[in-house]
Amino acid sequence: MKHLVFLCSGGGGNLRFVHEAIRRRWLPDVKLVGVLTDRACAANDFARDHGIFECCMDFSVVGQEQVLETLQRLSPDAVVTNVHKILSPAFVAAYEGALINLHYSLLPAFGGVIGAMPVKRALEYGSTLLGVTAHQVSAEVDAGRPLVQAAIPVEPCDDADGVMDVVFRAGCLALLGALRRQLRDDKSAKARVLRVGGRDVLFNPFGVVTDDWEDEAFWAQLKSPAVGERARAQS
Repeated sequence: MKHLVFLCSGGGGNLRFVHEAIRRRWLPDVKLVGVLTDRACAANDFARDHGIFECCMDFSVVGQEQVLETLQRLSPDAVVTNVHKILSPAFVAAYEGALINLHYSLLPAFGGVIGAMPVKRALEYGSTLLGVTAHQVSAEVDAGRPLVQAAIPVEPCDDADGVMDVVFRAGCLALLGALRRQLRDDKSAKARVLRVGGRDVLFNPFGVVTDDWEDEAFWAQLKSPAVGERARAQS
């Protein structure tokens, strides 16, 4: 059984997708053992609601020493670094080869910025392709080896807000493909065109696919707030 830890800063959409991928055995023999955040957010709520260890921690350069101590106790085989902080060289060295980040561009284009900003910059630049990159983390920001990339053709009516749903879905799938490569040594991976949010998106490489990803209800449930988040909103 491989152990996986998420480092998060926000709503935990990728976290929810990977949790569901494990449950449905798209990512078999993997256990999500921890969620560490740099602020109180929906990712903490989701982890608590599903019995996963979670902790809000200091991700400053000094504070990352405590994060590393926590990771050592969790003994992860892979760590998804979707936290809005730059990891120190010591942190990267401690888990070299095990850290996976998701970036919303075809790196190295539009590296060094977070969230939806790479998508906005790509559209402002006039790019004809948007994309996502799931990559290994190196000491240099957004410079690690790509594990999976996905290319999304830009349509004339696209704006950053409207296209982010497709980018999010493609990012989830790219992250799944990267985890399969990292944890399962996926031998079936090859270039594939998948239908994502009504568009043809090229993934390279990518392994086994499922029709579930074309089901709008599946993606809708990932965006629904965690139980704890709903409780907070109603209190």
